[in-house]
Amino acid sequence: MQNGFKIFRQTDRQSAAAEAGEHLNQFLIENKTKPVLLMVSGGSAFAILDYVGKTTLGPNLTISVLDERFSQDPAINNFLQLQKTEFYKDALDSEAHFFGTLARKEDTMETLAKRWEENLHKWREENPMGLIIATLGMGPDGHTAGVMPFPENSEKFNNLFESKPWVKAYDAGNKNPYKERVTATLTFLKQINFAFALVCGQDKKEKLDCVIRNQGEFIKIPALAWHNIENVNVFTDVQD
Repeated sequence: MQNGFKIFRQTDRQSAAAEAGEHLNQFLIENKTKPVLLMVSGGSAFAILDYVGKTTLGPNLTISVLDERFSQDPAINNFLQLQKTEFYKDALDSEAHFFGTLARKEDTMETLAKRWEENLHKWREENPMGLIIATLGMGPDGHTAGVMPFPENSEKFNNLFESKPWVKAYDAGNKNPYKERVTATLTFLKQINFAFALVCGQDKKEKLDCVIRNQGEFIKIPALAWHNIENVNVFTDVQD
């Protein structure tokens, strides 16, 4: 399925983020007249957005996050953190569209997941030739988006992340400090046409090396699923 898996190495985190942002910026320029759905990863991957220019954004662009922490705390919720960025303000001014993932007062994780899933499918139905792109990150444990490793429970991992739904809500328990998650699944990742991944820090070297070599199991290193995406560019300060 995959057409390209490329690695771009820089000497430091900021340079890696800048290069990733420049690639994303160029992609958006080249595809400004097409329907594009941009799924944004939170955490350190937000740094990519600092290098996207306002002129690349517009009404053909729809933006959401790739996973969500089920909380109304602005220090935790990914969509609220996205709203603090200049990228969000520029996109709003440029009449881009958004699939918000901030929980409503009456929401459970499951109702948020259902609404989000419906939005994604509706976008795809209305834009069958549109492009789905994403910014990606990876944790030291190999997780990507909100997909945590579950080497101790393959059935749970498969039911959560490799079944039909594009979005799943679940309790990650002790897998992550933010245990209430609503996330795009590995099934959804297969829908992505182009991805721009930022992976920085020596603590991620072991898992990143496995991802680059495509060695291991999704259940232990979920980021291996990047190899099911058509085109992935990985930007890192981790050296060989």
